[in-house]
Amino acid sequence: FQLGNRLGDGLPAEIAFQRVATAIPDTYSGKFFTLVSTNVAKLGMGIEQAIFDPEHGAILQYPSDLIETSMKVLVESAKKGPLVAAQALINVSRYIKEMHNVDERLKDLMADTISSMKSQIKFLTPVISGIVIGITSMVTTILGKLGDQLTILQTETSAAQAGGAGAAAGLTQLFGDGMPTFYFQVIVGFYVVQIVYILTILVNGIENGADKLSENYEKGNNLTRSTIMYCMLSLIVMILFNMIAGNIVGAGVG
Repeated sequence: FQLGNRLGDGLPAEIAFQRVATAIPDTYSGKFFTLVSTNVAKLGMGIEQAIFDPEHGAILQYPSDLIETSMKVLVESAKKGPLVAAQALINVSRYIKEMHNVDERLKDLMADTISSMKSQIKFLTPVISGIVIGITSMVTTILGKLGDQLTILQTETSAAQAGGAGAAAGLTQLFGDGMPTFYFQVIVGFYVVQIVYILTILVNGIENGADKLSENYEKGNNLTRSTIMYCMLSLIVMILFNMIAGNIVGAGVG
């Protein structure tokens, strides 16, 4: 916007860049304008070359699609005069401002949804899955020990109690070999990875748009953190619940 105002005052683009860089020296925009002005003053480049030169262009230090598009608009409109370039840049600045307002409004509207998705990624999904694994392990342990006790009871039944032995034999068949907890843990772990992966892509798409670098960074962080949390919680809960199961079965047998 300031660059457009300077061009609107009738200043050449080379001088306008220098004036704006001096006015806002400690901002990213000011540093970009300073780099363009330096290329013009010290390397004798024109505005287009100072921005887009493949070796020294300022755009190399600021790889932004928005900056690149805005500077292309400036270069093309400057060929028709400073007033046309000024109006074009002012229109671009208004568009960016309105786009920013819309983006902030959308973030406000989706704040609760995003917060819920983030909590599922970082906490709820691995914690709930770890507890489910612990409960499954406890139930499996209890059923396994009950099956063993019934088997012992069956073998100790005397021949005179043949009917009771038959009933015990039928009951022991209910406690057949179930799926080991290890396999169930792998299945639930795969579910955790899928949920975290999908939700991370959705959250990054809402917050950062089509930013692959940010998406890969978030996926790496979230998948690593959630997997470690899930494994640790599963181990701790399985140990605790198996101890409880052992005490329950032991007390029942005693």
